[in-house]
Amino acid sequence: MIDIASFIPEELKELAQLFPKQAPLYVVGGFVRDAIEYNKASQDIDVASALTPPELAYVLKNSKFGLKAASLRLGTMIIKGARSYEYTAFRIDSYPEGAGNHSPQEITFTRKLEKDANRRDFKCNAVYYDIREDKIVDPLNGIQDIQDKVLSTTIDPYQVLSQDGLRIMRLARMIATHGYSVEKTTKEAASRLVSRLRDISIERISTELVKILLSDNCYAGLSFLREIGAWNFIIPEIAKCDGVEQNPKYHKYDVLEHTFRTVEFAPKKIRVAALLHDVAKPVCQEKDGNTYKHDVIGAEMSKKILKRMKFPNEVIAQTEELVAAHMFDVTGTAKQATIRRFIAAHPDRVLDIVALQTADGKATGLVSGPLKENRILLEYNKMKEENIPIKISDMKYSGHKLAALGFRGKEIGDVLDEMFDNVIIGCIKNDAEVLDRYARKKMEKLHGNSNSNN
Repeated sequence: MIDIASFIPEELKELAQLFPKQAPLYVVGGFVRDAIEYNKASQDIDVASALTPPELAYVLKNSKFGLKAASLRLGTMIIKGARSYEYTAFRIDSYPEGAGNHSPQEITFTRKLEKDANRRDFKCNAVYYDIREDKIVDPLNGIQDIQDKVLSTTIDPYQVLSQDGLRIMRLARMIATHGYSVEKTTKEAASRLVSRLRDISIERISTELVKILLSDNCYAGLSFLREIGAWNFIIPEIAKCDGVEQNPKYHKYDVLEHTFRTVEFAPKKIRVAALLHDVAKPVCQEKDGNTYKHDVIGAEMSKKILKRMKFPNEVIAQTEELVAAHMFDVTGTAKQATIRRFIAAHPDRVLDIVALQTADGKATGLVSGPLKENRILLEYNKMKEENIPIKISDMKYSGHKLAALGFRGKEIGDVLDEMFDNVIIGCIKNDAEVLDRYARKKMEKLHGNSNSNN
């Protein structure tokens, strides 16, 4: 048996000693599951007991532990020591009929651990560890599910998933993060009840989706959502990609399968962009009979989708830029100057664009060996080696120097842009003296000798 005690912080063991023997303190949920499955401690520690919040406050009175209410209605408190622990009193939850809106309508506190276990989502999350007694309590045979890496619900799956639609997203997340499979009846219930996702706030759905995207087994999680029809309620634009065939000369898979494989191959930090990079293909195909400009149209669609889903502005901006740029030079015919100008237009995200293009190429299903070297990356590395600036701020000349020569207003920006363009394409060197001579000649051409400071 796993030695869970070795993972428990000493102060938590001290805390457990304060609880009465008839209402011991348990660790429950992911910490216990991960300890059993991986023989390691997870970061978050959720604890529970039969004590209600007022009773807990009485037990901790005059102790070194602080207490803060998180949700008194749900019996949830934050116990503060050297670290924080989320505490929940044993309870029975009642949900409104016909709505899976995540929040129970009625709460009844209970002294019975078994009843608390039944109100949880999956059996693997309903294994309790008695800290003081160093004993595992497994009322629903959750350890077997952990060992079998299977997800089954604590009670009837139709009841569990209908109560809280977010649990459907959690199924996908557990598949993606832990490599679990879903028990047959539970999967059938998820398919039947998938519309309950409508009752969940978009912020909560987005949070779960991001966890799936960032997981090592993201492909399986995304595919499960397709199998149960969840994309219609998460991102309907993604659902429309299902079954959209592509030119077999360039793609083995339909748009949706290709999309999921692109996400799998992409670095984690750009997986939102990978998910949305081809989102406009069905729209373009329906409108024009081809996917031309799906990158440009997709960038605008991505922006709208992510705003709707309450993503941070930084993620929205990154995704919009990457989706718009992911088709650049796919034919391999762009001239060197064009590639360098492209790099200069995307100085902070050029490597992310390359990474998306690489994932996109691997996900075609037609690549048996290594991909050809990306020309954008080759040129980027060459510019670095030759000390050619990627950003205008890296140029060894500034707008202040142009102003000192007599340039004014819009002229300063225009001349600086012109100089930068000439530098990156190799017409002039990134050298202060060379650039100064260029600027003086430009001043003479525009204004004659009168404005030039010699």
